[in-house]
Amino acid sequence: MKLGAHSWLLETKYPLTEAMRRARDVGYDAYELDIGNFGGSGLGLQILPDRLQPAQRDELKRSSQDANIPFCSICLGALWHYPISGGDEAHSKRGVEIILAAVPLAKDLGADCILLPLDQPAGVTDSEAWETTLRNLEPCVRLAEEHGITLALENVCTPFLLGAAELRRMVDQVASRACRVYYDVGNNTWIGRNPAQEITELGDRIARFHFKNRTSPRGTPGSDTNSVGSPGIVPFDEVMQAIKAIKFDGYLVVEVPTLDKDADAIARENLEAMRTLVASVRI
Repeated sequence: MKLGAHSWLLETKYPLTEAMRRARDVGYDAYELDIGNFGGSGLGLQILPDRLQPAQRDELKRSSQDANIPFCSICLGALWHYPISGGDEAHSKRGVEIILAAVPLAKDLGADCILLPLDQPAGVTDSEAWETTLRNLEPCVRLAEEHGITLALENVCTPFLLGAAELRRMVDQVASRACRVYYDVGNNTWIGRNPAQEITELGDRIARFHFKNRTSPRGTPGSDTNSVGSPGIVPFDEVMQAIKAIKFDGYLVVEVPTLDKDADAIARENLEAMRTLVASVRI
């Protein structure tokens, strides 16, 4: 297994190239580039894929080369603004355009996976979200197949894709190796699910993992995202045993926000915690 760093970890403090360099210096194997805007923080790439000029693409590749760390995946945070599951038709159309443009960009950057956070706008029923998502994924999956890219659907606590059963059904209906799951162990623990059981249920449908901890379940006062090695509710030992059982050997990506915190220290402590977890399941 290899360890990746999401934009959230170091780009809250440093521009992209410096953040990537520091991720490599700490010891991460690869970098997950976010494309979107989390709360106006300036985090991640703020230019949408279909608006990138050739010189800007080259700059991204130089960032990776200069920092000596590859891109393992792209996180399309922009889909929180342009959900493909329905609601505003123009927003859904724009979301599809963003995914279609991200596929050749990922290929160009050497990343083989694109994370899709699938939101469910207010007023959109589960069945409407399901059918609209399937319809909108179709051209995206075809293009991903042509480029050898995996579109990975993340469990982001949306009702129509709430847990392993729904994610498994969606991936099986799409019926393409270019459509799999990006499983976040913190998200579903937060909503009361058993992540180890869900990992076992999803099996080889999982393409990537996000790792973070949660201080307490959803709905409790002060519930927040926390570092992997800090006190929290995610049963990491059980999670790692489940990951071992499904014979997963890909990227585990640390997605811990560091806004107004010591990003360098948090990046180091999470890497150390992740290395300990990985070592615990090695034969």
